[in-house]
Amino acid sequence: MKRTTLLVAFMVLATAAFAHQDRILSVHADGVIPELPSAYQTTRLHVAFSEADAGTLQQLNFLSSGGETRVQPCLLRLVSSGSFRSLFITGSWYHDESIVPHYIGVQFRDSPSPEGLPAHLGVRFLFSLRDAKLLEVERVVLIPGQNTVRLQNIRLSNGCPE
Repeated sequence: MKRTTLLVAFMVLATAAFAHQDRILSVHADGVIPELPSAYQTTRLHVAFSEADAGTLQQLNFLSSGGETRVQPCLLRLVSSGSFRSLFITGSWYHDESIVPHYIGVQFRDSPSPEGLPAHLGVRFLFSLRDAKLLEVERVVLIPGQNTVRLQNIRLSNGCPE
């Protein structure tokens, strides 16, 4: 009986350790992300859209832990015009970093996105909170003829899509 109880307790704890959920975050005009813990209080996210061109993304800079990433214009072009209305930021810093570093996800959601999909169409940039490096870029795309989406990993070469 004790052995079974210990096994169940271990399984519950192991599941809880891997079942973290991203936190929804906000960003102030000065780039501060107030929900981050004190270890990342100097982190900044700077996003700028043009006033013309229906709101084309002009700048995406991420600063964290002394590092900085300025996303190149070739990657900024992946983001649909007008996505500033649907900027969605998430992050995670309460997980085992041997799997993935603490991170911030910056998603530019396409507007409008068809209703009833399991995820919003758009582009997501994943940045490391440890050194500000761009970890990956993904596009959420509609599967033609189906009411579902797939994640398309954008392969990079010298900071631009291949």
